[in-house]
Amino acid sequence: MKSPLTALEQLLALSEAMLGAAEEGDWETLASHETQRRALADSLPAALTSDLPPAAQPTARALIEGCQRCDARIHPLIEARLNELRVVLRQTVMAVSDTPNSETHDRFPLTPDPSPASGRGEVPESLTRL
Repeated sequence: MKSPLTALEQLLALSEAMLGAAEEGDWETLASHETQRRALADSLPAALTSDLPPAAQPTARALIEGCQRCDARIHPLIEARLNELRVVLRQTVMAVSDTPNSETHDRFPLTPDPSPASGRGEVPESLTRL
């Protein structure tokens, strides 16, 4: 197993990479770094810092606080992106709801009744254009 300080340094490096990705709007890279960071954090023992010698505890605390500072800066960036996506989704829903019924049915046709497979009924023209 890695030394506790080495693991905390890696956590901070991943946190800083996450912040850089968030600032650049690179959400896929942010998610990838977050997955790596979570795996590393989950592999650490719960009593990580209590097992450190007293002289190393301030360094460990500073590394953990650095991770927390990165997280605090990432959160508003993620919230802003989520708000942007909410607006886009609302616009999409509004555009679909403003579509005339005939056009909506052409995009999302209903299955024919009775089913042509039963030997009765016919396939509506709108389904043959798909």
